[in-house]
Amino acid sequence: MDKLSVSIDSAKQASALRYQAIGLLARREQSRSELQRKLHLRMLEKGWDVDLEHLLDELHRQGLQSDLRFSEVLIRSKANAGYGPSRLYQWGVQYGLDRELVHTQMQEQQFDWFANALKQKRKHCGLSLAVNLKERAKQARYLYQRGFAQEHIYYAIEALPDDRP
Repeated sequence: MDKLSVSIDSAKQASALRYQAIGLLARREQSRSELQRKLHLRMLEKGWDVDLEHLLDELHRQGLQSDLRFSEVLIRSKANAGYGPSRLYQWGVQYGLDRELVHTQMQEQQFDWFANALKQKRKHCGLSLAVNLKERAKQARYLYQRGFAQEHIYYAIEALPDDRP
């Protein structure tokens, strides 16, 4: 093969990979590292040699991929699904987001973690108060696994049935 055909093949590969990246981004927001991992796997499967960092930079410059936008969506959706701040940090790390970015997004969206913990406790355990140590431990363990801090858990377990979340 001559250099021209290699160059054309490389351009076709880059174009095809860009098309696949846009397809992934059209379905839902993706973090840069998540998108990089998925595209790298596709490159390996097809035996392509494309400058992936350049492609990702280009997608970011064009506003097609944004870690900021992804973190907003991730945090809002997971917090609304009843997860606490510790769990959100874990998801941020899992998706390759900067911890400071996740922290900033949680501050900007101003979630009431006490109300969220109480709402989750009531959803899972009902309105009744924990009557014994075993039940209190069960409720605390559930909220802890959902990522709530100790003060949120204590508030939720001690809340009276007529307290508002």
